[in-house]
Amino acid sequence: MVKKADKAAPSSAGRAALRELDGVIKSAKRVLELFEHFAECRRPLSVMDVVRGLDYPQSSASALLKSLKKLGYLDYDRYARVYVPTLRVALFGGWVQDQLFSQTSLSHLIDELYAASGAQAVVLGMQNDIYVQYIHLVQSPRQEVPAWYIKPGSLRPLCRSATGRILLSRKSDVEVQQLLWRVNAEEEPHLRMNVNDLLKELEHIRREGYAYTEGTVNPHAGVIAVEMPTPPSQPPMALGIGGKVATLRTERDHYLSLLRQALQPYLARTASKTS
Repeated sequence: MVKKADKAAPSSAGRAALRELDGVIKSAKRVLELFEHFAECRRPLSVMDVVRGLDYPQSSASALLKSLKKLGYLDYDRYARVYVPTLRVALFGGWVQDQLFSQTSLSHLIDELYAASGAQAVVLGMQNDIYVQYIHLVQSPRQEVPAWYIKPGSLRPLCRSATGRILLSRKSDVEVQQLLWRVNAEEEPHLRMNVNDLLKELEHIRREGYAYTEGTVNPHAGVIAVEMPTPPSQPPMALGIGGKVATLRTERDHYLSLLRQALQPYLARTASKTS
């Protein structure tokens, strides 16, 4: 009788994944294991990398990666077919590290910008499909703008938000038209944008270096935004200051100056890495 070959033993990470802890939800455990695996490997990972490294079923690994990509925690390179964590992941616990060690982190920059501006909110946005997603923000506990509480992770249409328009301004006209077609398909008829008007606005943003909107999402509020320098391995991001329309009109130049001043260390760092 031919003896069947023993099944290959799982890796050390896989053996750890097989051990269940009392009272731990399996899906939550897998999310954290995945990010710990990224931290250990320190490189983009494919579905099969995750399957081999954590001994997950391929279907489960694929579903988990796709879900986290849709939520904005992973970015996907469709050419290399690999996933990589976005800065949204790093910002989760950034406030803890800031209190202990750092004075130069991104979350600390946003805190300082909020304090210096005295604005209603400072937001950091990243594209998530046809939306811009606020992956990090600081806002006033006083609701000076009616119905304008911004929940972390909130989505806004790319075409109607200042942060979204900054991200669109980095794209070609063809890409913009394709995205606008999809955005308009989801919008109410009175909110749909004309492609020529949008392209003209994006050209103005490229020339001036900032985007400004008022009343496009909330009739009482607006945002002024600039591009956030990011490493090539990360999706583009936009940084904005938001508040009441009347305040923005008065403080527009001041807010823009604060945004540009805040980004100087990041511009210098990005330039040194690419030179």
